[in-house]
Amino acid sequence: MKNKVLKNLMALGVCAALASAPIVAYAAPAALDAAGEAVAQANADAVTISINKTVPRVDYVSNIVYKQINSASSHQSLVLNMLLPKLENNASAPVVMFVKGSGFTAMNLDGFMQQRLYLAQKGFAVIEVETRVVPQATFPSQVIDVKAAIRYVRAHAKEFNLNVNKIGIWGDSSGGWAATLTATSNGVKEFEEGDNLNYSSNIAACVDFYGPTDLQTIGKGQGEDVEASHDSASTTEAMLVNGTAFGTNPGGSINSDPAKAQKANPITYIDKKDPAFLIFHGTNDNLVSVYESQILYENLKKAGVPAQLVYVQDGTHGGAEFYQPEIMDMVANFFTEKLTK
Repeated sequence: MKNKVLKNLMALGVCAALASAPIVAYAAPAALDAAGEAVAQANADAVTISINKTVPRVDYVSNIVYKQINSASSHQSLVLNMLLPKLENNASAPVVMFVKGSGFTAMNLDGFMQQRLYLAQKGFAVIEVETRVVPQATFPSQVIDVKAAIRYVRAHAKEFNLNVNKIGIWGDSSGGWAATLTATSNGVKEFEEGDNLNYSSNIAACVDFYGPTDLQTIGKGQGEDVEASHDSASTTEAMLVNGTAFGTNPGGSINSDPAKAQKANPITYIDKKDPAFLIFHGTNDNLVSVYESQILYENLKKAGVPAQLVYVQDGTHGGAEFYQPEIMDMVANFFTEKLTK
């Protein structure tokens, strides 16, 4: 009797286990044959390619706050946007800081992406810097910001796998002004403010795309009307140096206080210890006179600083000429020579 009960219980357990078990479809031999034929056909139709890895993967890391501006009336976070190449054997990437042109007034941080990505695909970490702009901030706020960004990058190099032994800088238009001024003022203590002051902000190479270098001659050689217009207190270079007329501040044109304007000129700080320069200017630039690049080049050469001036035939201010591989290859080769050897 006891054995009969055990047998019944065991039968019931087996039934319960079967009832709870997942149902597995049974593949008939014909179905397997059909699946095999499909795979065979896919393999017959497929194309196999072999890839030669000529560019690295590039990651985009944006809105990294490097500096907080706090005052009684406003608060502003200044950010970095990084294009970070993933190099072979996890090698650290050499760094090029980039400052976008803004007419001194409004920074479009989405601009120049094509050129920045081109350089990143050549193996450089390209780090865009946001700075304060006029009329909210006057000189030397912009160069103080760029130098603070460079110190931040050096302080956080391990986090982003960066090689910061030598850092390059590049900018266009007013960004070219900021880049050039940052490079020519290596070691100028009055522009060093804020955090990470135990790190250097020195630059090892500079590329300038059509940036102003003497704020009193931006329109030189472009006709009397243009030159006269730059004597207005409403020009952005005037606001950069003198601010706007408000309260006790009289404002004034860029020519109203020549000594003050001169302190904001990149050429003022040139000496023989400056880094090498590569300078580009379009021959048809009607916003920033080609004279600005000529005097930068002449002053660098006079001081014994390595420099190359490149005229872009028929090039306009920020024109499509500056997006072409011929120019960006020159930029990449220059930074390779100066930062990695």
